[in-house]
Amino acid sequence: MWHSRRVMTDSASTAIPAGKRILVVDDHLDFANFVRRVAEKEGFVAELVDTAEAFRKAYAEVQPAIICLDIVMPEEDGIELIQWLTGQQCKAAIYIITGHNPSYARAALEIGRSQGLNIAGVLQKPVSLLTLRDVLSAAGEGRTAIAAD
Repeated sequence: MWHSRRVMTDSASTAIPAGKRILVVDDHLDFANFVRRVAEKEGFVAELVDTAEAFRKAYAEVQPAIICLDIVMPEEDGIELIQWLTGQQCKAAIYIITGHNPSYARAALEIGRSQGLNIAGVLQKPVSLLTLRDVLSAAGEGRTAIAAD
């Protein structure tokens, strides 16, 4: 397991504009780092975690505007995290990421939306650089609906 976290103090987290914080939970380091590189070029600060447990801890600290959520992870799946986010009254734009059967991601999208979450879309791995840039650019401008949905 890997953890790529920058510990944000209260003053550091408030110095970063609220709309420019992204939290990525994915058990594949290469993909998470890809998202980080693209996000940082778009002016975001990206925090990466690889487990549901690390995600829960980072969520309150980071207060993300955008969440990239891998729906299939080894210990706990993204649907469980979607249910947890509902309990947190999450307002972040959530992008469901999957490299598996897209129907599972679509089910997660429907569950999240039915529970009032802002599920902005589904991205199928491998995600192209252009698609990710478009998603982050739109999110940075406050637009979260994407064609990949």
